[in-house]
Amino acid sequence: MEKTHPAPEGVELLAVKSDGSQITAPSQYDPHKYRDVSNPTSTLGTFVHVMKSALGIGILSVPYAFKNGGLVFGVFGAFLFAMLCSHSAHILVSTSYKICKKERIPVLGFAETVEKACANGPASVRALGTALRNIIDWYLMLTTVVVFIVFVGTTLREVVNYRTGWDWSDRTYILLVGVPILFITQIREIKYLVPFSAIAGFLILANIVISLVFIFQEPLSLENRRMLPTASTVAPYMGIVYFALDATCLIFPLENQMRHPQHYLGCPGIVNLNYLCLAILYSFFGAVGYIRYGDDVESSIILNFPTENVLVSCIQVLSAVAVLFSIGLIFYVPTEIAWKKLHARVPKRWNGVAQSGLRLGMLAVNIAAACGIPHLGTFMGLLGAVLNPLLALWIPIVVDTVYRWPNDFGRLRWRLVKNFALCCFGLFLLVTGTISSVNNIIALYN
Repeated sequence: MEKTHPAPEGVELLAVKSDGSQITAPSQYDPHKYRDVSNPTSTLGTFVHVMKSALGIGILSVPYAFKNGGLVFGVFGAFLFAMLCSHSAHILVSTSYKICKKERIPVLGFAETVEKACANGPASVRALGTALRNIIDWYLMLTTVVVFIVFVGTTLREVVNYRTGWDWSDRTYILLVGVPILFITQIREIKYLVPFSAIAGFLILANIVISLVFIFQEPLSLENRRMLPTASTVAPYMGIVYFALDATCLIFPLENQMRHPQHYLGCPGIVNLNYLCLAILYSFFGAVGYIRYGDDVESSIILNFPTENVLVSCIQVLSAVAVLFSIGLIFYVPTEIAWKKLHARVPKRWNGVAQSGLRLGMLAVNIAAACGIPHLGTFMGLLGAVLNPLLALWIPIVVDTVYRWPNDFGRLRWRLVKNFALCCFGLFLLVTGTISSVNNIIALYN
């Protein structure tokens, strides 16, 4: 009698007929059960990461967004865009799960999901999958932390020089903050970055509380406050709020490292619960900030506060430290993609040294760019204005549409209509964001 061997973990043996053909019984394969994650992140840890990834210092600009959007549209838009970000995450992760289940693969990343979705789609788009995978991989790998390093260095320079009378340059502070960043960016596991995200989130919330102290120093009045946007102000509102909430590049790295990935989506689910909390927070803070300062509200609300007050310096320092502690999570994405492309060429005994060297080299390039290229953040804003709508809206739409093609769009093909509407909205964000960024560059050199 022929001896049988158990299937390797993660591989499902399919029943076959006597002639060797496969029996078409429904697959019971669950990709979540076959993931091999050495240090998985808990549900609470992932919740903290997701919250921090979409809650940054950009919230200090939300009152200015409400100046453009008005109170009614501002609140409505905050919930709408939070729902849109949540929807994009659901599209990508749920489609990835379906593909993994169908092809019996334990896990897929962002770019791999796009490639596999195209491969399962119409013949006309199958060749597009590889191209999109390469574009996404290279974009995410080249995502830099330069802007964040510059922000931390220049913010500390403003506060310390103002309070002490010193005259240290931006480059000095950038090099100084490079020391703690060096240690933070050597952390390779998302699980061990949870405390940093928790501290950063707490510091952002502390900023909000201090800001509310200034906002509620006087009674609030709705007199002369705009309720709805005009044709010329709706685009700036959308750009600020949507991009403040967007965290598409971290969807897969966080979900793929979970101990219980089934908690990521669903009801309530980590994603839904996070974006509900963020929508409430953004709506409240944006509304009261705009009500307090009206049309005089600045692009960052701390500019409305008296600079001589020590609490303003506290807000600036807390913002800088919050961004500093966020860099490890942001840096995780490009280094992981780069390591996946490199690790096969490195002997196993040198893996640890090679990973440390890779992270050190990528950080050195970022610090050198921060010190050597003035106003790089403005040009990075243009790149983000062009590529973020593609990554956050168009790519999820492409994945959903090609995977469902041609007959899985629901009654009256409502999902196809919905995807077309989102595609138009993404085009609107791309055009308006690009125009705004180009105007910023022109203003910089005028």
